[in-house]
Amino acid sequence: MSDELPEIHERVTAGRLLSLVAAHVSEHMGSFGNWLLVGVGATYSLVLANLASVQQFVSLWSIRTGLLLLLAAVILGVLQRWLAAIVSASSAAAEKSDKIGHALAEQDIDIDFRALFREMERGIYYPAKWIVRRSFNKAMSGDFAAAGRMSAGISQVQSFLVLAQAGFAIAAIATIARGVKV
Repeated sequence: MSDELPEIHERVTAGRLLSLVAAHVSEHMGSFGNWLLVGVGATYSLVLANLASVQQFVSLWSIRTGLLLLLAAVILGVLQRWLAAIVSASSAAAEKSDKIGHALAEQDIDIDFRALFREMERGIYYPAKWIVRRSFNKAMSGDFAAAGRMSAGISQVQSFLVLAQAGFAIAAIATIARGVKV
């Protein structure tokens, strides 16, 4: 098989490394985003719990606007956690499939990958089915780093979402600060 596909080991290794890096980056981005939301959310909880006494010091407009900014941060947080789950699951599946592949090889069992991919695809719903089908086609054509590149790309999108989330959370804090009546 290595004669049929040049650089097969390099492609497989690149895919594994990309998947591994993406999983670690994704995990840390998710933790940072959650920590940020918890901190800002707690601050706003205190403000809202003491709204009657706070509103003489902070304008209601700034509290309301800050809450909307915090809502935007929460929505971005949900999206980035969803992407983190995809990257984490992909990385774990890659690790386990490697072990399954080694076990099958030790038993001298040949796998018809077209049949395997077809059966796996049957268990996936649209629109994810289109993505999975495309990934399977890439693997069948010898692009063994495609899944790792996809995980790396998803973790980069997640990083941008966390950055935007941080921007909205900071803007929520700044809005309260600007609304302080001095």
